[in-house]
Amino acid sequence: MIFQGDLSKYHPADALMFLSQLSLNGVLSVSCGNRLLTLDFKDGFLLDAHSAAGDEKILRVLRFRKHIDGTREQRIRQIRSETGMPVRQILGELNFIPLTTIKKILELGIHEVLLELFLMETGTFNFTDAVVDEDGAGIKIATGAIAIAVLSQADEMRNFEKAIVRLDRQVGLVSPVPGPDGTTWQERVLAHLCAQPVAVRQLIATAPFESHRAMQLIEARLEAESMRLLPLPEAAAIPAAGTIPPVDPLFATYKQAIKSMLSTEEVLKKLEAVIAFCKNFYDGILILSARESRIIHCKAITVEANRTVRQKNFKGDLGAIQQDPVFQAVQRSGIGFFGQIFPSRLIGQWTTLPPKGECGLFPILSTPQLALFCYVYTQNAYTGLTPHHYLELLAWILNPGPKSAPGNTAALAQIQPAGPNPGPGAEPAKSEEGLPGSLLRMVERIDDLPPFPALAARTLETLANPNASMEEVEKTIAQDQALVAKIIKVSNSALYGGYQKIASLRQALTRLGVKTTKSLILAASTRGYFFKNRNVMNTYGQFLWQHAVETAMACRRIAEALRHEDPEQAFISGIMHDIGKLVILMLDDEKYKEIQRTKTIDKLTTVVAEQQLLGTDHGTLGRLLMEKWRMPEAVQFCAQYHHTPAAAPQHGPLTTLVAYADYLSHKLSNHPLSDHLEDEPLAQALKQSLGLTEAVHADLLAKIQTDLQSSDILGEG
Repeated sequence: MIFQGDLSKYHPADALMFLSQLSLNGVLSVSCGNRLLTLDFKDGFLLDAHSAAGDEKILRVLRFRKHIDGTREQRIRQIRSETGMPVRQILGELNFIPLTTIKKILELGIHEVLLELFLMETGTFNFTDAVVDEDGAGIKIATGAIAIAVLSQADEMRNFEKAIVRLDRQVGLVSPVPGPDGTTWQERVLAHLCAQPVAVRQLIATAPFESHRAMQLIEARLEAESMRLLPLPEAAAIPAAGTIPPVDPLFATYKQAIKSMLSTEEVLKKLEAVIAFCKNFYDGILILSARESRIIHCKAITVEANRTVRQKNFKGDLGAIQQDPVFQAVQRSGIGFFGQIFPSRLIGQWTTLPPKGECGLFPILSTPQLALFCYVYTQNAYTGLTPHHYLELLAWILNPGPKSAPGNTAALAQIQPAGPNPGPGAEPAKSEEGLPGSLLRMVERIDDLPPFPALAARTLETLANPNASMEEVEKTIAQDQALVAKIIKVSNSALYGGYQKIASLRQALTRLGVKTTKSLILAASTRGYFFKNRNVMNTYGQFLWQHAVETAMACRRIAEALRHEDPEQAFISGIMHDIGKLVILMLDDEKYKEIQRTKTIDKLTTVVAEQQLLGTDHGTLGRLLMEKWRMPEAVQFCAQYHHTPAAAPQHGPLTTLVAYADYLSHKLSNHPLSDHLEDEPLAQALKQSLGLTEAVHADLLAKIQTDLQSSDILGEG
């Protein structure tokens, strides 16, 4: 097979995911001008990757760690120059070092090539089937997992470059080379390498360790002011009046910002345009996230005199909006404040304000659970037409404030009900005010998603009828031979005690029972939505499905341990708990990928990243899809409240059970998209709420771990 395309139209990460999913054998070549990258695959796994920059990094690390001396390095370079062979192949031929000894260094080289690939904006790629032989290194990397990890690092590299303007900018030491105390060997190496001013790009390339790690250390040293960026060359002077009219830089920057804002409906894209404007005229910018009036995150951007930009993040419980009357007024009214700098205990935590100057505070996004604010300040005392005038206009475009008239789109269930809990059978409160247009369209498009499969619905209806005979049940299921095969296969698995093999549907139904058969049909019918015929769906859908199955299995085990009235209802709730993530993936896969990158880069939970990018989370969207599919009310509430079980107005015990099963799946497995929520206080609170004793819990964990080893029985098509 030949698979080829243009990087400007097809992201390289998607190409790698595609090759991984098809378990292909061959070589992917990527070219752009004189640059050539090659990646070798076997059964979809990545065995090797090569580029000139990757080879240079391998040689530097080998020399630094004294695996080779200067003479051997020179010989390797000569052979590479004469033959064009990759360094790894040359090392194998010369047999200087057993490749297994330097396996980690060779894997570092592969990592460097992937980072280089993901930073490429243009180029062409071509995959050709070929037999790829393994060498003695024993390297076999899961392509999907490493692609997701390196993709987030590439985004960090891009953000860093934007912050310092360009990587060719020079950096130098502020203080002498530090001693061994209190610093890492990597920090000391970087300090030695930039004893004389050197371009950031060159410093990253020559560091004898991962380029991404070098970037992180440079960024940290710049924030600590032990390194400094040299000023950029002066901009060309504006031509004298009479030849070309002088350009008003304030208006020109505003024009660029508003052009960027009007070209998108995404809140964060608009915010990026506002920040780009502010960097030119303000000394500092704070982006604040608040949950239920408590500030939980602050990104502080400081602009130095030479327009160098430094960033710092603060996380945790950073205070209440009510502590500051200006913040409180802006949150209540939805209208920004622009005027002289005001004293604020909140802002003083994150930056040092000048004694005099001007500031602006305006809302970015406001939802029942999450609010975003932007605060800017400058020590300049402007007169006449000031940046404040333009910024106020930009802030209004970013967030026009509360809507006075209802929209014409479908209502969106709030994440948590306002005021007292509704009574039994009541629907959660609904609101559509203040939602971004992109979110409203996503909610509206819930109706565009496929309905629940008709045959599965009829089968479940038959199973729900207590008067239905076994012949009726068997006849209904028999219409789908794939489903018949699945039920027989599962009934013969060790998971369901199938030590004596059976071959008929009737025997399988008898062994499994009505409730277990219902949950299996539901799982089998739902699985297809996770594996749509699209590359991104196949990739992320696989991870979501695996987590859904594992959570469902854990739900059943916990329900059995607690003697819950219906363990199969718990199983179904587990399968469906993250269905809202599937909604996002099916309706806007680019937005889903952006959420994954944002949570990795900013170290956020999925819910917070979704709130920032969508204004809602997968729980709310999952509830809407469950309503469309007419799933039981308990399943609907588990989909909506599994991250906040205490807020569930009904079915609290089952929702808590699902929340704990969700936690155990993340803790006991290792998925590339895992939140890694090994939050022991949270786990203890959930465990205590469920009433699990230590003895029961230990037995439960052992059973769940055994179940997870058989989870693929439900994951196969």
